[in-house]
Amino acid sequence: TERTIGLILPGVAYSEIFLPVMSGLSRRCQEAGYGLLFGDAYSNDPVNPAAQAKALAEDFARKRVSGVIFQPISLLGNGQELNAEIMSIFNAAKIPVVLIDNDVVMPPDRSRYDLVGINNFEAGRRIGAHLAAVGAKRICFLVHAHCAASVRLRCDGVISAVREVRRVKVFVLDAEPDDTSSVRKFMAQAKPDAFVCGNDKTTAQLRQTLARLGRKVPEEIMLAGFDDVQIASVMTPQLTTIRQPCDGIAEAAFAALVERLRNPSLHPREILLPAPLIIRESTRG
Repeated sequence: TERTIGLILPGVAYSEIFLPVMSGLSRRCQEAGYGLLFGDAYSNDPVNPAAQAKALAEDFARKRVSGVIFQPISLLGNGQELNAEIMSIFNAAKIPVVLIDNDVVMPPDRSRYDLVGINNFEAGRRIGAHLAAVGAKRICFLVHAHCAASVRLRCDGVISAVREVRRVKVFVLDAEPDDTSSVRKFMAQAKPDAFVCGNDKTTAQLRQTLARLGRKVPEEIMLAGFDDVQIASVMTPQLTTIRQPCDGIAEAAFAALVERLRNPSLHPREILLPAPLIIRESTRG
C-alpha cells in the first residue's frame, strides 16, 4: 500500500505513553499525506498482544505497507523469539522498520534497525541519584518477569547511581505490584525505604498494595516511576517520575522512517530524546 505506514504498539495495554505516541504519529502521517494502519494488539494478557502483533505483521506484509513503526513485545518468556519472527516477516517483504522504546535484542547488543526512545540507563541513574540525595538508604527496583529491555536498563541505571553513594543499598524485587504477600514478605526482610517501578502504572498499583499494608508514602516509603503522562499527577501523593517525551518520540520515529524510506542504506541509528526527572511529593519525605 503506497504511502501507508503500519503501527504495532503492544505496550498500549500496560503503559500510558503509547496512546499519545499513537496520536502524535497519526497527526504526522495525516500532515505528510501518509495513511496509518494499526490494529488491536492491546489486551492486558501479554499472550494476546503477541499473537495479534504477529497477525498484524503478516497483514502489513500482504498489504505491502511502505514502512512499519514497531514497539517490540515484552513480558513473555519467548518475547525475543516472537520479535525475531515479526522482523523476519518484514525483512522478507523488504519493509523498513523503526523501533520505539526497545530494541528487538537485549542490551548491550544492538540490532540493525533504527531505534527511537530515551536513554533509559541515564534516566535510571537520575532517579537513583535523586533518591539517595533525599535520604533513601534502602532502594528497591520492582520488575515484572520478562520485562522489556528498557526497564532492565532503568534498573541498571538506578543500581549504577546508588553504587557510587556510601551507605545506600539497592535491591531488585521480581514480583507483581499487586502481590500483597510477596511485597509484605520482601519488606519484612529488606526493609526498603524507597521503591522504583518501571512505569507509573505499575507504581500506582504498588501504591495501593502499600496502602493495604498500612505503609505511608512518602513518610515511610518513597516512590518513583517512569512516564509522567497522567496517572503520576493524579496519584496521592503525586509521583516523582521520568517524563517521557511522547510527542517527540512520535515525531522522531516518523521522521526516521521517512528518511529510511528515502535512503535504505543509512546506518542504523539510535535516537535518544531528553527525559527529565519530575520531582513531586512521593519522594519528599
